[in-house]
Amino acid sequence: MSIDPRKYLGLGPLKKPLFGHNRSHALNATQKISKPNVQKRKITIDEKEYVVKLTAREIRTLDKKGIALK
Repeated sequence: MSIDPRKYLGLGPLKKPLFGHNRSHALNATQKISKPNVQKRKITIDEKEYVVKLTAREIRTLDKKGIALK
């Protein structure tokens, strides 16, 4: 049986990019994308190592809770 590491850590789904427009003074609209700061980290659960994609905010939160990441 496979464990979902994000669920085990108490995290929700991975964040998606935000879309919008840059507006100039002349009200011209150009596309803008804000991507989340997603990084890969390793975590050991029951002597098994998993690679998990985490945002920078999630890494800080897990560090605050005392959960060790590699």
